[in-house]
Amino acid sequence: MKGRVLTFYLCDCLYGLDISKVKEISRHADFTPVPDAPEHIAGLLNMRGKIVTLFDLAKLLGHPPADGIRRTACIILKNTEDEPDYAGLLIDRPDSVIDIEEAFCERPQDHLENHSGCIREVVKLKDRLLMIIDPGCIYQAG
Repeated sequence: MKGRVLTFYLCDCLYGLDISKVKEISRHADFTPVPDAPEHIAGLLNMRGKIVTLFDLAKLLGHPPADGIRRTACIILKNTEDEPDYAGLLIDRPDSVIDIEEAFCERPQDHLENHSGCIREVVKLKDRLLMIIDPGCIYQAG
């Protein structure tokens, strides 16, 4: 991947999303839980009259439950012709927007691809690794 990435923290890990897939960021999303929804669906959010399904990205990626932490920051993904419904991701906190060069990206190793299927690439930054989320896996999980 080459381009701009929105980075964010989740469970002390650094993740990223292609900025062209992001509609907006909310630091305090007030959402409504949905009874009997799958575990990875946190609830629904009213975004200025548009209903957004909020995904608990930590659960989707297989992070262990965080005791007493209620995530309220979220990233809303842009909708598309193929995915007309809005989707959002609960995160711990947004970080920054950075430019990514393809030379520093690698596909996840086979055992990671099969784990959740949500990690599209791993980027080698100066002092850490950045895992790029595939937005397509979010829609498939819904």
